[in-house]
Amino acid sequence: MKIPQLAKKLEIKSCHNVQWEDHYSWIHQENILEVLRDKSKLDPEVKKYLDEENVYADYHLKDTKKLQKKLFDEIKGRIKLDDESLPYKDHTYEYWTKTTVKGNYSIKLRKKMTLLL
Repeated sequence: MKIPQLAKKLEIKSCHNVQWEDHYSWIHQENILEVLRDKSKLDPEVKKYLDEENVYADYHLKDTKKLQKKLFDEIKGRIKLDDESLPYKDHTYEYWTKTTVKGNYSIKLRKKMTLLL
């Protein structure tokens, strides 16, 4: 099976009077938040490459599927899904994170502290 290759498209970048060549900057999309909401907005060339990469990985890792599942289940079993961090105090606010059984991401929280005089 052939290794997927991402096309090179030269773009000259510069910052602080330094220039360099970037052959892969074309894959970054300005509308990435829209792409995350609607995958049909992903550049078709990038999507094709990602699909090819996934097929390649699946082909070469097919013998490890059971081990992957076992490791995933073990890691997941060690993660407390309903958890809260200790608050961090910063001037007039407390910040902390919370994870719940629902959802895949932590929730960032902030609360104004009451000042005691």
